[in-house]
Amino acid sequence: MKSSVKKAKVSLEYNKMSANDEATFADGIITGLTGNVNFPNPPVALATITPQITSLRSTMSQIASGNKSIALTKLVEQQTTALMLSLTANGHYVEDRANLLAAGDVTHAEQLILGAGYKLKKKATPHPRDFEVVATGPGWIHLRAKKAGAKKTETHLWRYGISTAKGKVPDTVILRITQEADIIITDLASNIVVGAQHASILPASHTGKTGTEPTATGRAASQVPLSKSRHPMFSHSSSDPYQWTDFIYAVIP
Repeated sequence: MKSSVKKAKVSLEYNKMSANDEATFADGIITGLTGNVNFPNPPVALATITPQITSLRSTMSQIASGNKSIALTKLVEQQTTALMLSLTANGHYVEDRANLLAAGDVTHAEQLILGAGYKLKKKATPHPRDFEVVATGPGWIHLRAKKAGAKKTETHLWRYGISTAKGKVPDTVILRITQEADIIITDLASNIVVGAQHASILPASHTGKTGTEPTATGRAASQVPLSKSRHPMFSHSSSDPYQWTDFIYAVIP
C-alpha cells in the first residue's frame, strides 16, 4: 500500500555543481552538522568529509596554477565524485531523521534539513491533464477536457465504454459529441469500470496564405495551394482521422 504521509525532501542538486561550488556547498554541510544534536551520527563522519574538501581544493589550486595535466583532471573528477557520495549518504540520513523527529510536521522537518546545511527539494508542479475524471458518484461520472481557448468555437468528441478492469480497453464504445469541455454520463451501474477517451476538433484558421494545410486533427498534410479561407482536410486512407487520448479509467461507486 502506498503511503500518503507527506515528507520533507533533501535536494540533490549539488550533484550538478562544479567542483568549486560543490566544495563550497560541503563547507556549509560541515558547519550545519557540527555540534547539531538532531543529527549526531551521520554515516560519513565529518572528520572524513573535511579532508575530502581540502584535497579537492588542493588539486583545483594546482590546475589553476597552470598544471592542466590529464592526471590532475581525472583526479578532480575522482575527488568530486567521492565528496558527492559522502554528501549524498549524509543527505539521506538527514532527510530520514528530520522527518522522524518532526513526526509528520513537514514545516518542522524542512527547518531541520535547512539547519543541517542541505537545501530542500522543490515541490514538483503537477502538469495539468488535457483529459481527466473530475468526479464519480453513484451511477455517474464527470469527465473534463482542456479547452483550446475561451474565445474559440470547438467541438469535443467523447468515446466511452464498460471495461472488465482498469487498463483494459472496452470492447464496445459509445460516442457523444458536445461543444462543451465537460460531460457527465449518468445511468451507469455501480461497481463497474468505465474507460473513456477524448478528441477535439478546432475550427479552420483564416490566414489567406499558401502553405501546409492542417487537418481537423492538427496533423500536417502535404503542401497544397490554399484559398483565402482554410478548410478542414481528411485523408481518404485513414479510417479514424481523430487524435484520441489514451483511455482513462474509473470505478463507478
